[in-house]
Amino acid sequence: MLCWEGYDSRWFAGHLRQSVDIELNTQILYSDFATADMLKQNRAGHWDVLNINNAYVRDFLLPAGCIQNLQNEALHQHVETLPNFAQRFVDWTQVNGNYFGVLQRFGPFNLVVNTNAIDLNSARDQGFALADDSAFHGRYAILLYEDFNLFHVCMASGVNPFLPLSSEELALVGAKIQQWIKHAACLSVDHHELNKKLVEGEIDFYLSGGIYTASPARRAGHKEIVAVTPVRGPIGGRGGIAFAEVSSILARSENPLIAEKMLEHILSSEIAVRIAQNCNTSN
Repeated sequence: MLCWEGYDSRWFAGHLRQSVDIELNTQILYSDFATADMLKQNRAGHWDVLNINNAYVRDFLLPAGCIQNLQNEALHQHVETLPNFAQRFVDWTQVNGNYFGVLQRFGPFNLVVNTNAIDLNSARDQGFALADDSAFHGRYAILLYEDFNLFHVCMASGVNPFLPLSSEELALVGAKIQQWIKHAACLSVDHHELNKKLVEGEIDFYLSGGIYTASPARRAGHKEIVAVTPVRGPIGGRGGIAFAEVSSILARSENPLIAEKMLEHILSSEIAVRIAQNCNTSN
């Protein structure tokens, strides 16, 4: 399984082995695009299951023939168990009634602040413009989740990342990237490191981030660490994004029946909760 953090735990591997007699090997990914491109270019080696963020499955890998449709009817019915607010994500798992993936983890992903340093309402109002304030130069960090960084730097530039970008808009985005890096205290791929810097007062906020990345600090009792979604922005007035993970079976899988058995298992109530809140995360 190629996946985001959580499915790689020893507990999950042991549970699969004991419950459904499946041996699990995982590789963590940090970039949806890099992983999807690797699969499309047939450079990924042998994998059966892919856990990745929504658009890269339906709009990128499926048309390229990298994903197979699910045959198990129980997997088709998983959408009936989703809460009402998650129904909007169903279209990311099917085309014309043909299901190619299951949904499980989702959440807002924008920026994370220390409310001892930044008022929460102010953070929501200013959003990514916090990085433009000279008072915060050297007081923020960038979590290097490249796909999310690109969404956010577009929004910070007043550009809708879901539309084609003009050359002028690309120039704005490029300048904003340089500005963010120039004034950042540090760049890291480790949200645990950035949470520690937030708690210890070395930085006041980081972008990109969300409930998923803020939760380890909050679980440790640091309730001043809060995920923030901006209240306005260039996406039809909206200023933030949410992710939804889709777990699918790769077209080159040699074990599709086992893979479907595994997907069915992770949708059970006990496993769904443990996976969503595994490794001190909270989706």
